[in-house]
Amino acid sequence: MNAHPLAAVLSAYEVQEQWVRRSIALVPCGHAFAAVRMPTQLVHTAARTREPEQVRIYLTHTLHGPVLTDRTTHHHYALVPPNTPPIESHPNTRYLGTNAYLGLPRPDLTHPTTHHRCHWIIPPNGQRLCPPEAVSALLLKAAG
Repeated sequence: MNAHPLAAVLSAYEVQEQWVRRSIALVPCGHAFAAVRMPTQLVHTAARTREPEQVRIYLTHTLHGPVLTDRTTHHHYALVPPNTPPIESHPNTRYLGTNAYLGLPRPDLTHPTTHHRCHWIIPPNGQRLCPPEAVSALLLKAAG
């Protein structure tokens, strides 16, 4: 549990408690990580596919850090370092830093299910986060 990005913000007990109750932990951004919210369609445009496994492969090779998706709102979230300047190079993206919260699914939720609205496309792997330049490059590719 200590290797998860939540560890620096919430106690292991708080995280587990939220995951047990709701399978998602609501975490403040801007401390252990920030996030960039991107429309799913934008990610599909950059990846040049809508096929989930191909999108996962593309994001793994492009962003090199944790990415989750919310199928209800049709957004992807790339977790970036907390000191990242706001990345909003596309009008439909939003930088989530201090004063924002993000619901992070349990680490084992790595595939869509009928019971969970969010899952990890790329689950957290230690303290590694998406490099901001990689997120910016994805957004530029989608816009171009």
